Amino acid sequence: MNRIGCHLSTAKGLEKTIAECLDINANTFQFFPRNPRGSKSREIPIDEIEKFLNLREKYDISDIVCHGAYTMNLCSDREDLRELAIRLINEDMKKIEDLHIDRYVLHPGSHKKQGLEAGMNQIISGLNQIDLPNDKMICIETMSGKGSEVGFDMSQIEYILKNCDIPLYVCIDTCHLFSSGIDIGKFDKYLDEFDEKIGVDKIKVIHLNDSMMPMNSNKDRHEKFGEGLIGDKNLLNAIFDNRLRDIPIILETPNDLNGYKKEIEYIRSRWNELQNGK
Repeated sequence: MNRIGCHLSTAKGLEKTIAECLDINANTFQFFPRNPRGSKSREIPIDEIEKFLNLREKYDISDIVCHGAYTMNLCSDREDLRELAIRLINEDMKKIEDLHIDRYVLHPGSHKKQGLEAGMNQIISGLNQIDLPNDKMICIETMSGKGSEVGFDMSQIEYILKNCDIPLYVCIDTCHLFSSGIDIGKFDKYLDEFDEKIGVDKIKVIHLNDSMMPMNSNKDRHEKFGEGLIGDKNLLNAIFDNRLRDIPIILETPNDLNGYKKEIEYIRSRWNELQNGK
């Protein structure tokens, strides 16, 4: 099945993160390259990077995802904050190049009452100033639509991808889709439309989260797998769609490591049952 893991902290070093992956039976993971609520970033020593690269090869941990800080806003109503976001993303590109990581997830931003069209065009302008290394994929995340968020509707994602000068990809978040009005129980129809308008091949990361809030609430509140309003069956049907085969699955559920381990083992067991015709 797809590689599966969760969001992990790298504060204690990348070597520790690999050890945590092994503890919870994950074969991929997601991390922040800097303080997710700020802009500070830890300088990673060369010897730590070398150990990390050796360990991930040894234990077959790949398709690792880097997630941009939440505070970066390419469509802020303040020019200085837009410029800061561009600078930080470019710094992150250098970091993922050093770490041999190819997937970078980015929240598109909030237009702050400037209007949706203005916000999308600012995002495009900002992304066009990113020095994108070869083979690196910036994945625009689908959003829930709270406040003035951009990216809660497929047409917005389509507009950004089709009008940007650099190649862009998509991270779909099941909680965000649900809270933006997508019925995960009819996920195959969503993928049909996505394939027609954007192309399923553009999806490079799956954020697998249940939702505390009802469909179309535009509120982003993740719940543990199968314990929210989307439910076990709908989530499994979505991620096991053959069109999403080989896309890394990242759990962002409100869990500790033991909770993530249980979710990963459960999802794998259901996959194995499906393969065995049960």
